[in-house]
Amino acid sequence: MEKGSLRGIALAMAITPALSSAYDLTPDGAAIGYGHYLENKAELDDYRASLRWDWNQNWLEESDTWHLTGYSDLAVNFWTSQLGPKDEPSPDGAANVYAISFSPVFRLEHNTSDWMRLFVDVGVGLSYQSKKDIEKKLKSPINMGGKTQFEIRTMVGSRFGDQMQYEMSAGWFHYSNNDIHSQNEGLDFGVVQFGYWW
Repeated sequence: MEKGSLRGIALAMAITPALSSAYDLTPDGAAIGYGHYLENKAELDDYRASLRWDWNQNWLEESDTWHLTGYSDLAVNFWTSQLGPKDEPSPDGAANVYAISFSPVFRLEHNTSDWMRLFVDVGVGLSYQSKKDIEKKLKSPINMGGKTQFEIRTMVGSRFGDQMQYEMSAGWFHYSNNDIHSQNEGLDFGVVQFGYWW
């Protein structure tokens, strides 16, 4: 995919929630999550907390069982390295990194039963992290190239409860800059999340 195409997609997705939720700053839900870096060159844990704004849209109104909707997700992440001295971690890499991200997320949801709905989430947004170089096992750190990154997610999960207020999901988060910086090593996390909608 061309660099300009991915940037255009991210910009379009960032504008979309403004049509439905920008006028109301009160969040509709929240989520907490834990993730782990998916490659063996580092040992990074991801602790994540987010607020969510429901778009209150359904682009599949003619279907009784399928819904295409979405939400805006504003999150804070804490990435921490679990490498010990025996791993000889890279001296120039940060062991603790904070990141803030904003992502519009599209959700395809299925009314599976009266007490459960299955869903798939796909989102592309922006992230800003406190450090660009992150600790890994080799002499050189994970070089993200800069502090500004794209956040891409694919998650599967279910909503449940008497008002579908609870949510569990699992999937993949990716952070990279699509070559807007000179270096673009990127990060991939496997993530599990628990959410609550009020």
